[in-house]
Amino acid sequence: MNDKKIAFIYCVNNRDLYEESVRYVKSLHVPDGYEIEFIAIEGAQSITSGYNQAMKQTDAKYKVYLHQDVYINNKNFISDIMNIFKQDTQIGLIGMIGAKVIPTNGIWWESNNKYGKVYDSHTGRMGLLSFKEIRNSFESVQAVDGLMMITQYDIKWREDIFNGWHFYDISQSVEFLKKGYKVVIPRQQEPWCTHDCGVVNIKNGYEHYRKNFLEEYSGFLFPLVSILIPTYNRPSMLMEALESALKQTYKNIEIIICDDSTNEETRLMIDFLLEKQRVKNVKYIKNKKKLGKRTGLENAQKCFELANGEFINFLLDDDKFTPDKISKMVNYYLQFDNISLVTSYRQTINEKGELLNPIRSTEKLFEKDSFIDGKELGRYILFNMLNVIGEFTTVLFRKKDITGPLGNYLGRQYAPLSDVSTWLHLLDKGQAVYIAEPLSYFRLHVGQNAHDIINIINGAVEWYKLINDSYHQTDYISDLSDFREILTSWLEQNIHITKKIQKLLLDKEFAMLNNIIINQFYDCLEDCIKSIKGIS
Repeated sequence: MNDKKIAFIYCVNNRDLYEESVRYVKSLHVPDGYEIEFIAIEGAQSITSGYNQAMKQTDAKYKVYLHQDVYINNKNFISDIMNIFKQDTQIGLIGMIGAKVIPTNGIWWESNNKYGKVYDSHTGRMGLLSFKEIRNSFESVQAVDGLMMITQYDIKWREDIFNGWHFYDISQSVEFLKKGYKVVIPRQQEPWCTHDCGVVNIKNGYEHYRKNFLEEYSGFLFPLVSILIPTYNRPSMLMEALESALKQTYKNIEIIICDDSTNEETRLMIDFLLEKQRVKNVKYIKNKKKLGKRTGLENAQKCFELANGEFINFLLDDDKFTPDKISKMVNYYLQFDNISLVTSYRQTINEKGELLNPIRSTEKLFEKDSFIDGKELGRYILFNMLNVIGEFTTVLFRKKDITGPLGNYLGRQYAPLSDVSTWLHLLDKGQAVYIAEPLSYFRLHVGQNAHDIINIINGAVEWYKLINDSYHQTDYISDLSDFREILTSWLEQNIHITKKIQKLLLDKEFAMLNNIIINQFYDCLEDCIKSIKGIS
C-alpha cells in the first residue's frame, strides 16, 4: 500500500455532479510528498459493489469514499485527516456526521447523541446541519453517514447483504468496529464539506435493508435480553404470549419458558412449535415437580436464575407484548444514563383479547414519554398503594440490579406484591422511564390470583409491611405526618376485609388452612390503629 497516496472514490451516475466535486478536490492543498487520484465507478449495481471494485483498483492506503454531490470546503482537508490518523493507529474510519450509539431500530439519526456538522440540503433547502460540538480533536462513534467516509485500512464492503443504496454506511462502520478499529468524527470549526443531496429517497428498499442490518449486527451491537415466561396450565394463552415474544423486532433475545403445569398439554404444544418453526432462541423447561404456590413466584425465580441476558423482561403467560416493546425499551438504556427501570402504559384486554378500558392502576400516567425520579415514583406508589408501574410483564430492567431473590425488599420476601417490592428495590438506584404508548397487554380474567380472597388478604398485609419498612428503613416516606396519612388510608381501604373474613371463618376447614395469614392481617390492623393513635 502506498502510504503517500489518497484515492477519492465515487459511484457516478451524473457526470456534471461528479466533475464539480472533483474540481473542489483539485483545489485542496496536497501536502508535500503526497499524491491524489480519482476513481469513478459508473453503472454500479450498488454502493458496496462499486466501492469494492474501486478498492481493488488502487494501491492508495488512504481512501475517501464520497458521494458525487459532496463538495469539500476545507482546503486543509488532506493534512487534517492525516493528523487524525497519525494520532491513533486504531482509527480506521473518519466521517463527517454520525451517532455515538446506534439506536435499536438501526436509524442512526434518531440517536440521542449525534456529532459533527455539514452543509446539507436533505430538507429541500441548503442549510447548516449541526449536532453536538466535539471538544477534543475527534469523537469516537458507532456509525457515520455515507456522504463521506475516509479510511486508512481496507475492509470489504458488505455487498452480500447491502446490494442497494441504504445502510451500507453504518454497516461499514460496524465492520470496522468488529475488527477492533475506531470510527470517529473530527472537530470542525466550520463544516468540512457541503452535501447537496436534496430530499432523501427512503422508498427504494430502505426498510428491507434496515431489517437486514438488524439481523446481521444486533448480536454485536445490542445487549442480550432474556424474555422469561413462567407458565402454569394455560397453554392457549401461553401460545399468544410466546408468539408476541417471537415477533419482537429486537433480535438479540433469548426466550426461557419454565413450565409448572400439572399436565403435559403445554409441553406437547411447545415441542410441536419448536420443531415446526425451528426456533433456536427458545429454551423450554418442564419442572419435575410443581414449584409454585399461590403466586408462581418460585417458578419466576427459576426463570430468572436461568437467564443469560444483561436485561430481563418477564412475560406472564396470560399477557402479550407489542412487536417493538423490547426495542423501544432497550433503546432508552443505550441512549441515556442512570436508568433503573423502563416501563410503559399497558393496555388492558379481556380473556378473548378484546380491548378494555383502563382500571385504576393502569390509567395513563403521562401523555408523552417521561423520565421520573426513582424516589418520587416510589413515594407515589406507596402514598397511593397502587402499582402504577405495572406487573412483571410491563418492565425491562438490568439483571445485575436485582441483588437478591425476586420480590425481596429490605430483607423481607413478598409474594402478591413481589412486583411492587421489586420496583421499589430498583427505583432506589436511579430514575424510571415511562413510555406513553402501550407496549404490553395486561389480560384481566377470572383465573387470576387477584380474585383469590386469600391473595387479597395477603396483599393487604404486604402493603402494610411495605409502608412500615419504607418509613423505618428508607427515605421514600420520611415525614411522620405523611406516614400517618398513609396508615389512615391503608386502614380505610382494608377495614372492609374483616367482614369477608368473618363470613369465611364459618367454614372451619378454611379457617384452619388460612389461620396464619388471617392472624397476620388482624395483627396489621391492630398495629395500624395503634400507630395512628400514637402519632396523633
